[in-house]
Amino acid sequence: MPINGSYSPYALERARKAIEYIHTHHRETLSPEQLAEEVKMDTKQLQSLVQFLTGHTIHSYKMNLRIDLARLELEDFSKAIKDIACKHGFGSASHFIREFRKRMGITPGQYRYQLSASINPLPG
Repeated sequence: MPINGSYSPYALERARKAIEYIHTHHRETLSPEQLAEEVKMDTKQLQSLVQFLTGHTIHSYKMNLRIDLARLELEDFSKAIKDIACKHGFGSASHFIREFRKRMGITPGQYRYQLSASINPLPG
């Protein structure tokens, strides 16, 4: 935990390793406890540090990363939404759609529609 209002360099390094691990394993189901075990750190301390470094809980950080990476793939209209969802670790297209809407305010289909409208504006 914080010592005199700050974290130890070792703890910060472990938390950064955990964030790296999330990036390389974002498709996998990964609990905070599993992540803490992976970086050899106490779960509560890791959760606190990840929130300190990113502004998000471990779960929220991982979900935002998945959505951001999936959003980039939505720009390829040849890829099905369900395939993109599966590729980025969502158990179903409906889970992906729900999480995407929660974070982006629109569904993946609406996002694609907005992209297509900006690429091919209606004549006017």
